[in-house]
Amino acid sequence: MPTPFIFETTVDPEWIDYNGHMRDIYYGMVFSLAAEAVQTEIGLGEAYCNRTGCSVYLLEDHKYFLKEVKAGAPLRVEISVLSCDDKRYHLYMRMVSDGAEAAISELMELHVSQHPKPHATEMPPEVVDKLRSVCLSNEDARALRYRSRSLALR
Repeated sequence: MPTPFIFETTVDPEWIDYNGHMRDIYYGMVFSLAAEAVQTEIGLGEAYCNRTGCSVYLLEDHKYFLKEVKAGAPLRVEISVLSCDDKRYHLYMRMVSDGAEAAISELMELHVSQHPKPHATEMPPEVVDKLRSVCLSNEDARALRYRSRSLALR
């Protein structure tokens, strides 16, 4: 099963709560940074936003917390594209720490023109083509563990 995008970081000691593990909010931050890295890699990053006035907004996000992680632990987020249309794309992110699944995030992103007021708009065709070229097959998507129960394009 292809994993077209990878994001890596390390758990900062400031992200640790009084129980000695990473606070839930920082799982979300790591997934958000991973999603932003994907945006940049597919051509929808900060430079694109500044040039076009368009951006990507998070529509919906579902998380599964599977394993606690400690300060200094390496984190690897493996990101797959489940589906996309001309305005949205659906990501599945698997956070791994020390060889074990730590968390899963499944999210829906929307391409937005911010002017004159924010509204959904089509992504550039080359971005849609790139996303479609790395979409998981239906069979591979069905085989993923911890899938969201209601998140889909249709």
